[in-house]
Amino acid sequence: MLLTPHVFVGLAVAKVIPNPLIAVPLSLVLHFLGDKVPHWDFYSNTSKEKRLTGWRPVAVMADFGLGIAVGLTFTLYALWLKNDPSLAIRYFLCGIASVLPDALETPHIFTDTKYNWVEKLTQVQKKLQTQAPLPWGILTQVVIVAVCLLVAIS
Repeated sequence: MLLTPHVFVGLAVAKVIPNPLIAVPLSLVLHFLGDKVPHWDFYSNTSKEKRLTGWRPVAVMADFGLGIAVGLTFTLYALWLKNDPSLAIRYFLCGIASVLPDALETPHIFTDTKYNWVEKLTQVQKKLQTQAPLPWGILTQVVIVAVCLLVAIS
């Protein structure tokens, strides 16, 4: 799944569950469940060589930037406009937790540096991925973003 839909899932969890000790770990777990939803991403059915060349690295960085922008927008909205520091902290932490597994895989994808625990995480993530062709793999993510956005702004 793209990073931005994962962030929206984390934001929805942050809105619904007021206890950060539950919301943050749940956001992390939902990352793995989210990858079970049939989806398309920039690395769907590609080799490592294709992941490092052409448009894919740029697209991943754009998705990463969008995810950060969405998470920070919700965090600052809760802090400055809603005057709710607790919600702001949950938005921030759940947003991070929701993309943490993918962020931890970065050395595996973009460098030759290998860490045993990252390799194990990568193997788990590969087993959980459910790929879907375009346009269906994007449509599932649009639905997830729409539902989570409605929850997060309610």
